[in-house]
Amino acid sequence: MAVRHGASTSRLKSGGRRADTDIMDSEPSGHQLLQERLGRRNVAMQVVRMFVGLTAAFVVARSLVELFFDTGANSNGRLAAELSIHLVLSLGALTVSSVIPIRNRNLEIAEIIASHQRHLQAHAKSQGFHRDVQQAFDMAETEDGLFEIAGDALAVAHAGPSEILVADSSQSHIDRSTVGNGHDAPGCGVSTPGSCPAVQRGQTLDFDDPNGLAACPRLRERSLPDGVRATCIPIAVLGAPAAVLHALQETPVDDRDLKIAKTQLEDAAVTFGARLGMIRAMRQSQLQADTDPLTGLLNRRATENLVRGLRRDDTPFAVAMADLDHFKQLNDTYGHDTGDRALRLFARVLQNTVRESDIVCRHGGEEFVIILPGATVITAAPVLHRLRERLADALGTATVPSFTTSLGLADSTTSHDFQEILDAADQALMRAKAEGRDRLVVGDSAAYDTAPLT
Repeated sequence: MAVRHGASTSRLKSGGRRADTDIMDSEPSGHQLLQERLGRRNVAMQVVRMFVGLTAAFVVARSLVELFFDTGANSNGRLAAELSIHLVLSLGALTVSSVIPIRNRNLEIAEIIASHQRHLQAHAKSQGFHRDVQQAFDMAETEDGLFEIAGDALAVAHAGPSEILVADSSQSHIDRSTVGNGHDAPGCGVSTPGSCPAVQRGQTLDFDDPNGLAACPRLRERSLPDGVRATCIPIAVLGAPAAVLHALQETPVDDRDLKIAKTQLEDAAVTFGARLGMIRAMRQSQLQADTDPLTGLLNRRATENLVRGLRRDDTPFAVAMADLDHFKQLNDTYGHDTGDRALRLFARVLQNTVRESDIVCRHGGEEFVIILPGATVITAAPVLHRLRERLADALGTATVPSFTTSLGLADSTTSHDFQEILDAADQALMRAKAEGRDRLVVGDSAAYDTAPLT
């Protein structure tokens, strides 16, 4: 048979460690064999065999004596000969009827006991792996750290090529993977989780013949050598099939070792999926707590946390406050939906204008805060003038009414307190509005050109 079905997804979620007990249940225990040997029926049969053997020995001994000794011979000599022959034949009969069967049965019991000892050692190793992989994954705080640990776990669980393929958040395609350390990637060509047969069926699939009719198409297209076995394990992330573990067994192994390796791979898959889901949920929760839902920019609390980091590292920075001119009038005239589109447009232009290292925040309403680490008012001013230019260009092709922005600028040379720097930028913004809007005003406006853009 080319394909064997393994644990279902629901069983995988509960741990999926039944290979050990399946092995034990498939053969009698040494204790069972001992009980069978000591049972009344077996004891009776053993006594019968002994009686038959001894009786046969006695009859043969008498027959040999009568055949080879004269009936008129000395009775003492005849009796001694008969006893000697009977003793030899009785020992032979006992050996054949009792000693050899008992020895063979004892050897069988000893082999089964030794087999179970090996199983218990393997089971203890498997349990230790489950404990270790659980603890290791629990310590991973990021996806990168989790993928690194997963590579180590795969190398321990399986002595062959293995990999975990993970889809992006949309589950539309595989966007990253991790490979068992010490091996090349098996090279599964699956492009989306949904195109993997194991994910489609929601259960582990074992392929004994990679080129057989019932083999996965991704295996057949790779023309693997005959004798290679493949295992595919679906992985659920936050309840959705979002990844698959793929492993190849290129060298022959004992069925017991194969089952133990499969159990450990299933453990790694379940634990990996659970931890990846936890990391993504925590990241999403943190993102929602730190961002403005309308524009996707950082909110005030998250910005203040980042600024504390700048102050702790003694990094200088410039702070600009931006406000959309006549926004209330735009909102009242064209409606809140148009106002929201104007805010999103400004946020997008703002993000595309500054550096990735700069901090952009929606401060509230139509006010925005821009923090430029390592900048002063002198180096930050050209960036803000460029922002006004790009906003004018974007509005030329946008579906929102035209609007402008006023900006106030200060930097950390004016104070060590962020709120005081922010207040200085806010005061400069108020002056920009008072002087006619659509302009940039720096804290010391006399030193800079604050003319509106024309």
